[in-house]
Amino acid sequence: MGRLSVGFSTFLWASGLIAQQPAAQSAEPRFEVVSIRAVPPNAPPVMRDFDFTPVLPGGQYVDSRAWLPVMIAFAYDMKNVNLGEQVVGLPKWAENQVYKVAAKPANGFPNLRPIENQQQVRLMVRAMLADRFHLLLHAETRQRPVFKLEVAKAGVRIKEVDPPVFPAKEAPVGAAMENDGGIRMVASKSTMAGLTRALGLVMGRPVVDETGLKGYYDFDVRWRGPEAAGQAADTQFGGAELIGLLISNLQNQFGLHLTSTTGPVEYWVVDHVEPPTDN
Repeated sequence: MGRLSVGFSTFLWASGLIAQQPAAQSAEPRFEVVSIRAVPPNAPPVMRDFDFTPVLPGGQYVDSRAWLPVMIAFAYDMKNVNLGEQVVGLPKWAENQVYKVAAKPANGFPNLRPIENQQQVRLMVRAMLADRFHLLLHAETRQRPVFKLEVAKAGVRIKEVDPPVFPAKEAPVGAAMENDGGIRMVASKSTMAGLTRALGLVMGRPVVDETGLKGYYDFDVRWRGPEAAGQAADTQFGGAELIGLLISNLQNQFGLHLTSTTGPVEYWVVDHVEPPTDN
């Protein structure tokens, strides 16, 4: 529990133009030094913690397995992202190629609080994608299947905990297959936003938070079907039976109800992209 082998897939949807915009603005901050190198297809996988982040103090962005859809998702702060699913229109090479990226700003970059540091790095990654990948994209809103997360009729059964104290930050909700074929989701001092992001990965579609709960919570839920280890997987975290058990356990343990519906989801459609320029 707690580690993930880095591998990716994406699902492409048909697109319709709404409003084109460049991938970066000249006023945005930029990295001074950027190294981008393609990772060979036969390179060994990298095991990393679920709370891994490529954003380092001092405005740095370092990732030994950087995938272009995920970099785009980070740069544009996409919500309910399932490993770049909402980035569409990429050519095959961009879907499949993984990069080793190391980028840092000029000397004198301020010592910012983590959230402010991340916001600046996000803008610098936008500029990096425009400079090195010549990325152009535009945003669209599409109707698609989603899950809606609400408080169950019987009321919420999870207690609020104290928020993290700086420099600690909100913990991500990790989800992983266990050795017995079951699944576990766990986090300490996380929010409903963090829970919906994790549920989106498990469920294979976006999850919209309509609970109205704004506090911090501890999550720890396990579920396992009688044939969990051998059943066909509808998502990377199991088949329909396991997903049904998750929905039931969320309601029984936490008083949270998941409903399948349709709703608006933001997509970013790539209009132009090229392999990165030389270092």
